[in-house]
Amino acid sequence: MRRTPGQVAPALVFTLLTLPFAVSSQANEYSLDYKVEAGYEYDDNVGLRAENEIDVSGGKISLPATLAMRSERLETSLMGEVASAKYDDSGYNSDDQNLQGKAAYELERGNVAGYAGFKRDSTRDSEFLDTGVVGLSATRVETATVGGSGDYLFTEKNGIIAGADYRDVDYDSPLKVDNDFLSGHAGWTHQWSQRTRLRLQGYANRYENDAQLKVKSDSLGVQAGFDSTWSEQLSVSLLAGWVSVDTDYSTNLPIAPQDDDNNDGYLLNGSLNYRQERYTLAAKIKRELTPSGNGYLRETNQLDLIYKYSVSERSHFELGLVGGQSSALDSRIDNDRDYARARLRLDYRFSRSWYVAGTYIFSYQDQDRADGDADSNQINLSLIFHPEKNVWSR
Repeated sequence: MRRTPGQVAPALVFTLLTLPFAVSSQANEYSLDYKVEAGYEYDDNVGLRAENEIDVSGGKISLPATLAMRSERLETSLMGEVASAKYDDSGYNSDDQNLQGKAAYELERGNVAGYAGFKRDSTRDSEFLDTGVVGLSATRVETATVGGSGDYLFTEKNGIIAGADYRDVDYDSPLKVDNDFLSGHAGWTHQWSQRTRLRLQGYANRYENDAQLKVKSDSLGVQAGFDSTWSEQLSVSLLAGWVSVDTDYSTNLPIAPQDDDNNDGYLLNGSLNYRQERYTLAAKIKRELTPSGNGYLRETNQLDLIYKYSVSERSHFELGLVGGQSSALDSRIDNDRDYARARLRLDYRFSRSWYVAGTYIFSYQDQDRADGDADSNQINLSLIFHPEKNVWSR
């Protein structure tokens, strides 16, 4: 029986709260980092609609905090955030919560890591990288996640790798479809050189929705690639492979579902990170199978770029770009979508713990089911209180 995020959340919360304290008796370093951010926001097309655009303005306040622990081999963290947004169109008001925990443990010849989280936000925040449909009002979305990964070298150069991830999404909207997605991998790793590690692995996933028209997609494939630190400033990784997907359709309605579908395709996941004294650049490219609130499995191609630059000791600039294309894996479903988003942010620290920040966001999408393409312009002005991180040991 499929569990909803409301059923999963209590177990996740308990896991997250105990992560920072599941440590040995050795000397540990603890830290607490938090900030309070309040600001004004304006969006000239909040629903990213091709017609009948709606503009909103209002205020938002958020309080994120992170409790972390580090010992010789173990690192854990628990991040929690509450946020509230109120606009002149109350249909887009939202009170959100986010709780995420993670832990990583270093072995003599490998490591293991795990995470769990529960997030309550709205379709305005969650849907840009998924369906692109916000609706005439922002409705609740609850997402529960849990997963882990690890690797271990049996010899000086050869070992095993494995990992699994699970995501359960519940919408408070008839326009979206609840779904869960389970994926996993396992395989072999080889330390080719001091800076480069190779990997070969099997990959599998299952997507299942919770609708009158039941969709279940099972995927099985193989991937190969490498992770390499070329220098102290530059690191790259690449993982590519092939996957076969079987999709079954069923329904309890007095109508016949569409025929089952079989697809083959390739997967790609690459990243590049470059760091200099005053700036950093991170790039990711991927072609992967992604779950969707539309009620089926999608094929997504996406490029992400993040550039951060220290203008001075008091001021920082950030540029973020994301662009992609997604389509239903079943070619009989006509719902292709192109999307792009650019984000520019500049902050200035005018005292030890106080900052001001300005952010501009341009968003674009073109959907087959819409009457045309759509774009929006969003402006955020914020005042931030962010004291120095509190660090202590015991």
